[in-house]
Amino acid sequence: MNLKEIAAELGVSQSSISIVRKGKPGVSSAVRRSIQLMLEKNGYSYDSFDDGHYVMDKPPKGAHSRSGSICLLKHSRSALLTDQNEGFVAGLIDPVSVAIAAAGYTLEINAVNSEEYPRFLLDLSGMDYAGMIVIATEMDQEELAALSRVHIPTVVLDSDYPYIPHSSVTMNNRQLAWRAVACLADCGRVGYLRSSQATGNFIARSMGYYEALRALSLPDEPQSVFSLTPSLDGAESDMNRYLDEGRSVPPALFADNDVIAIGCMRALIRHNYRIPQDVQLIGVDDTLLSQVISPSLSSMQISRVHMGQQAVRLLMDAISSPARLKLHIHIDTQLIYRQSVIGGPRES
Repeated sequence: MNLKEIAAELGVSQSSISIVRKGKPGVSSAVRRSIQLMLEKNGYSYDSFDDGHYVMDKPPKGAHSRSGSICLLKHSRSALLTDQNEGFVAGLIDPVSVAIAAAGYTLEINAVNSEEYPRFLLDLSGMDYAGMIVIATEMDQEELAALSRVHIPTVVLDSDYPYIPHSSVTMNNRQLAWRAVACLADCGRVGYLRSSQATGNFIARSMGYYEALRALSLPDEPQSVFSLTPSLDGAESDMNRYLDEGRSVPPALFADNDVIAIGCMRALIRHNYRIPQDVQLIGVDDTLLSQVISPSLSSMQISRVHMGQQAVRLLMDAISSPARLKLHIHIDTQLIYRQSVIGGPRES
């Protein structure tokens, strides 16, 4: 395995791998040890790390079981969004790992798919966790509802269904879609590159898209909505099929995420569309790939660090005050203008 493959296997970022190899602070002890073991297995060396050289923040008042563990549950259905979305989920895990360690706990990462998930919930009662953070990017509403049976303090991260039985943190999906459409409104028609895999986040973005069309008096055209697989190759293949069938493309497109937008862009360029002269595009997630492709992709930027930190704060509050009311936090985003949109400020 190369280092990129190791990062993907563990569900961490490549920067976390680099931190461990250089013996620097910035990841939890549990994550560090899992990376070290994988490095050893694949013949890589790493520098030792002395916890005494790095002073963590003091744990919050009232936190108990400082030697206890927090479960990070990474749930996947297709894994297209959790493992193939250009490091988005890894970008959530890193700040969670740092904040959990700073609070005086260790972090144990459990990755389960939809088939394994019911068994995991049954076994959870026998595990001595102080609390749990669930990365619910690919969870459906029924799987989220099953979390009502979990009786340890729990926070749900990265899902936007209306009913979540624990405190939650996600991006403001309806607002980000609304803002993207508003930016493209001068084009007169704004199409939608919709994920063929439904999630709470994508459903909320769809709501924001249609709300923006109505509010801005833009045409609502079924033929301007393209259902695409949320992977680079899948989105490109699906869009090629639409174009080969003669489907017309509106002058502006909002995509559920960057991966879909970039796959679509490849197909458009193959069919001699010019970006942004013929079609302008905005994606979501502000992934590294959106910055390095040509033309570069304008995208709604989400602070994964802020999301992860907020999730840990909510969990620490729930551990110290179990009767505290549940909170559902929606974090705003900002549009990063790049070459796929005409006009607007550019990154410095």
